[in-house]
Amino acid sequence: MNLRTRHSLHAIAHLILAGVSAWAADPIAKAGNGMPIMPPTDTTTAVVKEGDKTIQIPEGMVYVPAGSFTFGQGEMRELPGYAIARFEVTNAEYKAFLEATGHRGTPRHWKGGMHPEGKAAHPVLFVSLVDAEAYCAWISKETGRKIRVPTAEEWEKAARGPKAFLYPWGNDKDSRFSNGRLQTHFNYNAVCAAYMLDKEVKTVTWYVEKSQEAGKQGRVEDIMTGNGQVFSITSDGGVNGWIDHNTNTGFVNTQIYRDLVENGGFTTAVGTYESGRSAYGCYDMAGNVYEWTSSVIVATNGAERGKEVNDVRGGSWYSTGRSGQSLCTGEGRNRNGGYHSVGFRIAMTP
Repeated sequence: MNLRTRHSLHAIAHLILAGVSAWAADPIAKAGNGMPIMPPTDTTTAVVKEGDKTIQIPEGMVYVPAGSFTFGQGEMRELPGYAIARFEVTNAEYKAFLEATGHRGTPRHWKGGMHPEGKAAHPVLFVSLVDAEAYCAWISKETGRKIRVPTAEEWEKAARGPKAFLYPWGNDKDSRFSNGRLQTHFNYNAVCAAYMLDKEVKTVTWYVEKSQEAGKQGRVEDIMTGNGQVFSITSDGGVNGWIDHNTNTGFVNTQIYRDLVENGGFTTAVGTYESGRSAYGCYDMAGNVYEWTSSVIVATNGAERGKEVNDVRGGSWYSTGRSGQSLCTGEGRNRNGGYHSVGFRIAMTP
């Protein structure tokens, strides 16, 4: 046995002793921060310590230790330790699930069974909670792990961290807009608005049929709501003229917006916003896409107001900055529906 062979075998043995598979699969995508996204059924593990216990979790997850945490408006609750995904489930991962199982829940904006070009690392959209549960069941069967959709409690603890922040990074939205430049920790509607105002100012806009402005044309920066609010961004990163539900006017009621949704919305690759990472190491728990939880609430916002639905958390590319808070914001969705701003991440009982 030559020296190179001995070194190779020693390296493999070291990985095995460390609890990491020596024969890891190839990544199927790359996150916005450059981290590899592995196939959903990859069995590579990482070792974490909790007291005198050694716990193995999937490489793509973080561990949230057992203990009490602040839930909602100051209520103290207790949870055992659990693992939760570092990133939202991506198009590439969901595509692997569809190909392996033949599951019929293909997102409606995919063409020919394929996600939009260049969006392999973007979070999957238009998947119901039923689809998400099927995805978890498939991984569980293939790996022997107890993979599931997180509860609202698990989601919130992972997002708020040990200091119970209102956002993963702190207690303030902390966004700024000046001289046409937006500074933010997460992908919410101001990111889309800033891009449209900067890149699409010469585009002719047709208003959709249900709007009181149907048939009219205009530049993006001239879009208005029924109350005269012009499409713009405020200094603290708020968005004016996004939508007026009473008159069906504003940016959301233009053809540009409709075309955007048909291509999967204004999502970003998971892990793009490094400064938005939670204390436990989770990315995009504010913005990008709302995330399904297994917990049921009576919604207090949106079209689902007053209905018993599943809690969705974290805001999205479509929603306001306040919606990115880590608390329950009263948003919920029907578990059987697929939505343009809702995706999911997975959790696991070690």
